[in-house]
Amino acid sequence: VAEGELARLGNDAELALLRAAGADIAVIAGLPPPGKAAVGERLVLATQTACAAGDLAPPAGVAGVVADVADGGVLFIYDEAALPPPAVLVIRKRMATPLTTPAAERALRALAKNADGAVGSLADGADDVTAPSAEGVAAFHAHLQELSGAPVSPDDAPVVFTAGLPALASLWAALGAGGGVDVLMCSTAYGGSSQVTDLFSERVPAGLRKHTFDIQGRGTQLVGAIGAKLTAMAQSGTELLGTTLVMVEIPTNPDMKVPNLTELVGAIGAYKAASGKDVVLLVDTTFAPGSKVLAKLAEQDPELAAMVFVSMSKSVSRGRTTAGGLVANGTELSRALLARVRAAADAFDTVARIDQLGVLVDNHEGVEGRCAEAYGNARTVGAALVAAVRQATGADMPLAFVSEVSAEMGFTSPTFSFNLPPPAKGGNEAAAALAQRFVDLLCRNKARFKPCVSFGQDNGLVYATVPATSTQGAIKAEDKAKQAVGGVQLVRLSFPVSCDREALTKEVEAAVKDAYA
Repeated sequence: VAEGELARLGNDAELALLRAAGADIAVIAGLPPPGKAAVGERLVLATQTACAAGDLAPPAGVAGVVADVADGGVLFIYDEAALPPPAVLVIRKRMATPLTTPAAERALRALAKNADGAVGSLADGADDVTAPSAEGVAAFHAHLQELSGAPVSPDDAPVVFTAGLPALASLWAALGAGGGVDVLMCSTAYGGSSQVTDLFSERVPAGLRKHTFDIQGRGTQLVGAIGAKLTAMAQSGTELLGTTLVMVEIPTNPDMKVPNLTELVGAIGAYKAASGKDVVLLVDTTFAPGSKVLAKLAEQDPELAAMVFVSMSKSVSRGRTTAGGLVANGTELSRALLARVRAAADAFDTVARIDQLGVLVDNHEGVEGRCAEAYGNARTVGAALVAAVRQATGADMPLAFVSEVSAEMGFTSPTFSFNLPPPAKGGNEAAAALAQRFVDLLCRNKARFKPCVSFGQDNGLVYATVPATSTQGAIKAEDKAKQAVGGVQLVRLSFPVSCDREALTKEVEAAVKDAYA
């Protein structure tokens, strides 16, 4: 780095967070001597300011040049052997995020202005994004706390990120830098959540250890699985790290299970008493962002430290931008942890950008009603699907869907999953192919269905996918195999806010008929 950058980029607290994320990093004033782009085991990067005259071509011995964060934070790679782009992309995908479209356009315009080879400031690019008002952002933060069931407090405003996974990365780093964390999560949780946790556990095992519980299969009790694993952890004889974090998707993905909160709080309390450890419950509310789950948990145990994690590229933004958020309840432990997460987000530069905040401010209002409408669409078409399968096969196919009681509590998921009955002919091969074949049959009508892994959309389309080959790409094959019934994998359908229920019912009935023809 340049001499003037040393104090800022050599900040001990931020370097500690980077080390908690697996970086072996040293910040040095000046440029390396001519040589290889990796000195010993160290990869050499240089800031743009440190490079002579800001040229695009770096001095010898530098694998890449980093433009200042104020200039967009672009990384220019020159030695792909020392700094392989695929490895960078994995970290960016799971721990940060790609540039948003407005930011990318801004960067490209700036580079186009400097086609002579000199790198100018990315601030030279025109910026058409208007920042939302402070009042609008404050109202959004307050609403996010209300949706989560947290006390509305500007002093503990939610941390809003460029995407969902950077929120988890900052949380894992903050906990890793503060004594370490044992993370307990579902073995079939969203693949991105699983992979970012794996990255930390593999790179910094002294800072994060990952434990899993299984919920696959009909009739499996969610709290029973969590409680059994917590008991095993407490009795294992292995020294636990400073904090234990239990991460639960409510509803779960793709099973759509909602736990008994009284039993869940009881299981966590028993573990806390047995282990003597600080425990944080992290609830992923992405499928039902308006459940007010933190308030429900506080009714059971007001001393339980709990946080909400929500991916807001779904219902909250109506699918119009990427974003993620962390919300703390009123306990001292969760509030202190949120402050540490905020510092990590600043260090990693993964706080939401102006264009993202603008979309969130413009679209967060009404999310409760939108979720209720989408849930109603899913319930109506889901009933028609079950009836069509019964007519075609004679089998009563259960839907993995939130119950009406759970929906009345605010867990209004727009999504359900199901295992179609295996076909009468074709054996194991036909059974294994049936889930994807059914998705393909639905998506013949591109005006009503789309093969897509997301949900929370407000575009009139039903999103159809096979989780085992999409959202669960990072999940172990043996864990995904437990979801299959009769050799048939789960299909997941996610419904929009507005749709023609009658037309969708006809499409579903036709797809079922053709699947078993």
